Amino acid sequence: MIDHLKQISSATDKGRHAVVIMDGAGWHTEDIANEFENVSIIKLPPYSPELNPIE
Repeated sequence: MIDHLKQISSATDKGRHAVVIMDGAGWHTEDIANEFENVSIIKLPPYSPELNPIE
């Protein structure tokens, strides 16, 4: 996951900010993006079938 966020961070143009939306998987923690200045995490609510059709 860290490697994926590194790729997103490096692909994001200077002066821009990326937002990654994650579900409740165990490795999807909000603090995982703390090391990146241009990436933020938004977590879906625990049960949100209207936002995550897989549920």
